[in-house]
Amino acid sequence: MKCQIVVLCLSLLWSYVVSETCQTPLGATSKCVSLYDCKELVSAFETRPLPNAVVSFLRQSQCGFEGYVPRVCCGPLPATGPTTTLPPKTTRAPIATGVVDPVNPEDSFPTPQDKCGIDTNGDRIYGGQFTDLDEYPWMVLMGYLTKEGKMSYQCGGVLINKRYALTAAHCVIGEIENAVGKLKSARLGEYDIQTDVDCIDNECAEPYQEIPVMSAHPHPGFVDGKINREDDIAIVRFAQRARYTYFVQPICLVDPNLRLAEGSDVYVAGWGKTLLGTRSPVKLKLGMPIFNRSKCFEKYKKVGAELTEKQICAGGAFAEDACRGDSGGPLMRRRPNGVWESVGVVSFGYGCGRDGWPGVYTSVAKYLPWIKETIRSTNV
Repeated sequence: MKCQIVVLCLSLLWSYVVSETCQTPLGATSKCVSLYDCKELVSAFETRPLPNAVVSFLRQSQCGFEGYVPRVCCGPLPATGPTTTLPPKTTRAPIATGVVDPVNPEDSFPTPQDKCGIDTNGDRIYGGQFTDLDEYPWMVLMGYLTKEGKMSYQCGGVLINKRYALTAAHCVIGEIENAVGKLKSARLGEYDIQTDVDCIDNECAEPYQEIPVMSAHPHPGFVDGKINREDDIAIVRFAQRARYTYFVQPICLVDPNLRLAEGSDVYVAGWGKTLLGTRSPVKLKLGMPIFNRSKCFEKYKKVGAELTEKQICAGGAFAEDACRGDSGGPLMRRRPNGVWESVGVVSFGYGCGRDGWPGVYTSVAKYLPWIKETIRSTNV
């Protein structure tokens, strides 16, 4: 009997050892570890722009997840990756600032529930770092005109119909106007901000749509500089209607009756900071859990921020917060039927990815009446 137990224990131990070993895309035997523990692959983020071959190699290196953090088969990057034939670069048309589309009555309402939140890439394992070309097609990148006359892309947002996007109030008024510039345009269908034509493994996206901003409407209760960033939500109206494509689609607004339980899975995406603290040129994503509300409120109260019932806390583990997304970008949830909805707006946090400190998001559900009324009253 003792002999059988010993054999069983050895068998289980061997299974564990085997499960921890893996083969890198280059064919070498290695260990499956957290991405943060693999210096060889983390070093890939030092390259700007991130080559398509490297993005593909990083995807092939994934061997599972540690909570919401991707695990990778750790090994060196290839000295020379496979080449990808890209189409010739195209010259982007300038923003047609003088063109204003006529009012369309259907833009007075968020997109109907049966026509939004459809991820055109279908089912996949979520929680990895890199998005696919057509993943989260509702993402918006806000462009600001600097004092030097150049465009700077800082905040994020989500498309809620052909004429409107949802973002954070601090992305349209206040300090950002002094530090960066005035909100000028919205970019839709973007993946890599440093390339004209975005391609992965010989699959290329359509050109992004650069649409001038006609007006921005921050919530009237927002006060720039207030430490808790209460009412940090805004509506942006475009001068022209977006054109829906495989890479540009609207997201659904959250069901007003939804109650997010502690531990529920939510996601952020955007062009935020990488593990090295630099801004990513490629759209990133991250899954994380809803954080305990009471504990979150207690934590932020200690640093002088009195949170309200109109805010959501999520993340809280090392490197798991909206640093991977953008201010104004969405906190998203995937419904059981596969449809995506916007449940929050990236607002602020205590540092970036600090262990034990969740990020704070404006609750979309608490502002649904204001969102709908703002769209209706400004679509004139």
